[in-house]
Amino acid sequence: MKKSQAKRFKLPPLSVLPAFSATARTGSLTLAAAEMHLTPGAVSRQIKALEDALGTPLFHRSHNAIALTAAGRQFLTHVNGALATLETGARAVSPERSRLVIQAPITIARRWLIPRIGSYRQAHPSEDLVIQSLALGAAEPADITITYRRCGDSDDHALAFLVDRTLAVCSPQFFARSERELDTRDVLGLPILLDTADAWSWRRWCDAAAIPFEPKGGSIGFDTDEAAIDACISGLGIAQVSPAFIEKELRSGQLIALCPSISPIVGAYEIARRAPSGTPDSFSAWLSQWAHAEI
Repeated sequence: MKKSQAKRFKLPPLSVLPAFSATARTGSLTLAAAEMHLTPGAVSRQIKALEDALGTPLFHRSHNAIALTAAGRQFLTHVNGALATLETGARAVSPERSRLVIQAPITIARRWLIPRIGSYRQAHPSEDLVIQSLALGAAEPADITITYRRCGDSDDHALAFLVDRTLAVCSPQFFARSERELDTRDVLGLPILLDTADAWSWRRWCDAAAIPFEPKGGSIGFDTDEAAIDACISGLGIAQVSPAFIEKELRSGQLIALCPSISPIVGAYEIARRAPSGTPDSFSAWLSQWAHAEI
C-alpha cells in the first residue's frame, strides 16, 4: 500500500498581492487604489479575499486609518520579496529597456513623487528610472524636468500637475504647549518656521487670513521645504506646508493642521522640459492623471 502524499498547501489568490503590498506601503486604501488605477472598494475587496484565503486578518481597520496586524507585517516581508523576485525575472527577459532621467526639487521628489512612482513602474516595467534632485545639481541630462513656479489663487494653473497649497501645521507636542485653541493671530505669536528667506508661504497665508504678517514669537529659517517639515515634526515651531507632502503625517497624527480652512495657493509644479521621445510623453500623461485627481 502506497503512503499517501501530504496535502499540498493551497496558495492564496496571487493576483491580489500587489493590492496588499500597495496598501501596506501607503497606509491608505485610497492612495493604493489611485496607484493601481482601481477604486478603494475594489482594493478593499481584494484584501478581504486575501484575508479569507489565509484565514487571518492582515490589517486593523478604523474609521480613517488602516494598519498592519502582526500577521500582516510577517506576510508582507514574504510578499514584497516574491514581487521583487518576479520583477527581477521580468526585467531579465525583457527584450528592450529604456532609461528615464527625472529632475525635480528635492521636496516634491521625496514627499510626492517617490510614494507614487510605483504605479508608473508597474505600467512601464521596461523603463529604468533615475530621479535627481535639482538642489544637488544635475548628474546627467534630464528627459523630464519638474520645476516650481510661485503663483496665487487667481493665476492660471492649466499647466500644473500639482497646485501647491499651504497649510499651517505643527506637532501635537508643540500644540499642547500652547495650552489653548489658537486663532490666526495667536499663530503668529508662536515660533514660526520659514522655508524661504522672504517668508512667501507665510505672507500668502496671512493675506488669506486677512491679518498682517507680524511674527512676534521668533522664527527659524531654512532653505528647503523638506528641512522646515523635519523641524516642524521635531516640535521646533509652526510651519507652512503643502498638505500633499504630509499626507501620512496628518493621517497618523504626527502633524496637526491649525486653522485648516485657510489654505491659499502659493505655487504650482509643472513640467518644464521633455525630450523628443515617447517615454517622457508617457510620464507626462501619468502626471496628468494625478493632476485630475489632486488639483
